[in-house]
Parts: sequence; structure tokens; C-alpha cells
Amino acid sequence: MSSIFRRRRPEPPTQPPPEPEPTGIDCSVPGCPNDNALTCDYRDRRGHMCQLSFCPDHGDVIQGVPYCRRHASTVRAIGSLATDPNARPDVNDRTPSLVNWISRELDGHIRAQLEATAREGETVVVDDAVHLSRDHNRNLRWERSWRLVEHTGLVLKISISVSEENDALVRINVGSEMVADGIPPWIARRRMGEDVDVAIDVAQRQLFYKYLQESIANAVAEFRVGGNRPHGH
Repeated sequence: MSSIFRRRRPEPPTQPPPEPEPTGIDCSVPGCPNDNALTCDYRDRRGHMCQLSFCPDHGDVIQGVPYCRRHASTVRAIGSLATDPNARPDVNDRTPSLVNWISRELDGHIRAQLEATAREGETVVVDDAVHLSRDHNRNLRWERSWRLVEHTGLVLKISISVSEENDALVRINVGSEMVADGIPPWIARRRMGEDVDVAIDVAQRQLFYKYLQESIANAVAEFRVGGNRPHGH
């Protein structure tokens, strides 16, 4: 009579994943000696391809597609737009990435401001990605927004945008009014060829974000004092 208990067979030893085959392509990052690079697969809406190659330390693979760091950041910023070849930013356009970077830094602050001022029946709705829009002069800009809405529609909109005309100038709108703008300090330094130590960089970034946060907070507070008229466009 066979036993209902059977001795478990030993698991075969786990084999480490094979090392990637060398590609023989040099990494485009200055000073990187790695010659196991992949070419960036980013193609913009005009059909232009990125010419950079990157090693595992200087790029990323998103849903099986290899990208250099810059275009990996772009693809993440625009979300589902990345699947539309006609919607992708130009190869050299850093604008969506900048909007997304600033948005991540200010997201918690903006949500808190809107939640604090929300009245009964009002809820906060947030864009899940950066999208292309036009300003009042019909100029193209990349934007991400946060909205306070009620059953009748929009109550208040806060947006972070950068225009394609000036791809370094960050603008903050609360409702229809621009309440703050400025070039991030790290971009201003890069344009001037300046380099600073880490402590100064951190301090400058903190001051820049503090200026934006205070501008938003003051504008939201004034909005309620101003009679709670719908703001936005």
C-alpha cells in the first residue's frame, strides 16, 4: 500500500541570470567607460530619433522599450500620450520633464491647499500626467493641473506650466491669474556654466520651492475672500 505522504523532491539549484551579451556600443555619457550600451528608442512627433546610447547605469527600459535618462523622464511625464507617435515632444524638448519635476515637488502642497479650502460637496481632481495646452495667446505649453470641482463644474484650478517659447520659465496659475513665475536655479546655473557645492544647490532649491508654495497659498486664501467665484480656464 502506497503512503499518502511523499517525500518532497529537492528543488534544483537556482541559477543566476545570465550576464547580458556585450553590445559593443559605447555609452554616450561623458566619462562612462561602459561599452555595453543600448540605443535610445525615442522618436518624436516629427520623426526625429534620439542619437544617444546608454549603459544600464545611465538609461532605463520602460515597458520593454530602451530610453536614455532624458527621454525616460519625458515618457513618464506625458503618460499615455507616449503611446501616440504624433503627440510626443521634440527630441530636444525638456519642457514636459520640467513640468513633471516641479509638479512632483509641489503636489502634496497643492493638494493640501485645495483640501483645506474645499467646502461641502467640493472635491479635488488631479491630472495624472503632463499634457499639451494653449495659453490665452494660443501659444503651446505643457501643463499639469489640480482642480477643485463641485456638481455644477469647476470651482478653482491651479496649474503648473512651461511654454515651448521659453522652456525654462515655470509659471504657476491659480484660477485665471499667474501668481508666480521663475527659472529654477539649477537651470539658471547650467545656462551660465556655473557649478556650486551640494549645500548651496539644496538651499537654492528650497528657496525656489518656498516662493512657489507661498504664492499658491496666498492666492488660494484670497480666492475664498474674493467671493468664491469660479476660477480657471
